[in-house]
Amino acid sequence: MNNQLRSEKVVVSAPFSFAGSTQRIWKMTNVDNVILKLFLMPLAIIVIVFAWMFVVCWYFVIYVLFGLWFIPYRLLRRGSRKRKQEKLRHQEVLDAIEQRRQL
Repeated sequence: MNNQLRSEKVVVSAPFSFAGSTQRIWKMTNVDNVILKLFLMPLAIIVIVFAWMFVVCWYFVIYVLFGLWFIPYRLLRRGSRKRKQEKLRHQEVLDAIEQRRQL
């Protein structure tokens, strides 16, 4: 696997958005084995197409049927995902300081 930090692996975009669903699904192609990656990439694209069809239906239900009532919920959820990422970044900085102190 590549050398990403844990905070870099966190997807902030909503799971029921086009960007968020794509980022979460595409993470499964992040493998070192080239043969497995060649198999997973087309599979990921197919899954993304189905996820996007679901997201279109989701947006219709949420914004057409329920209207503006759903927007505060999405803002709260995004805030919690951003706080999770910030917490991981803070812990990584503390870990780096601790490792440097031990040297």
